[in-house]
Amino acid sequence: MSISYKASFIIIFLIAATAVYLNLYNGRELARNYEKNRIEILALRDFAREIRPRGVWFDLRLDGALVETFRAESADKNQTADFIRVDKQTSVQEPLRILGWDEQTFGELKAKLKSANVIGVRIWDNEAFGGERKTTIYYRDDGFGVAYYEIFDDASDEILRGDKEAGCDDRFHSDGVALLYGGGATVGFMCVNKDGKNIKRR
Repeated sequence: MSISYKASFIIIFLIAATAVYLNLYNGRELARNYEKNRIEILALRDFAREIRPRGVWFDLRLDGALVETFRAESADKNQTADFIRVDKQTSVQEPLRILGWDEQTFGELKAKLKSANVIGVRIWDNEAFGGERKTTIYYRDDGFGVAYYEIFDDASDEILRGDKEAGCDDRFHSDGVALLYGGGATVGFMCVNKDGKNIKRR
């Protein structure tokens, strides 16, 4: 076996092993974080919905204390703004202006994210996936994909019913919470079962 062949095999093996590990890790960790920080996560959901002006959508992600990305858009799309930390031509003030938030409101939202041990929150108009009926709370972005919570207003939502029928642990069902992970090199999941194992979305 040549050195280059061995090196290629080792690299492929490490990538596959890492992908499998992260996929398993995130499902269990996502569930544990919700159980540990349930009150704070639901309080964050309530606060985000309270401060969002009617007809305006937003998506915010932090990297520690820094804003990584921040997007806001009016329902009629007449106003839209994107802040990306690595793009020096964008400003965090533009999404804030569309949302009508002052620094105190924005600071309180960031504090609630930290308290809930999560990195972001999103309320966006997407009727195919719940639209205003749900709030997305980002838990972790590991470079392979994003682990997050979808919290629905109605625990009888069709997506949650499907999760329950698929064998998802119903500890989260009464809160209207779906656990999700998606993107990149790992296989996405929609929840964990009672043994903490990932169940994949069909």
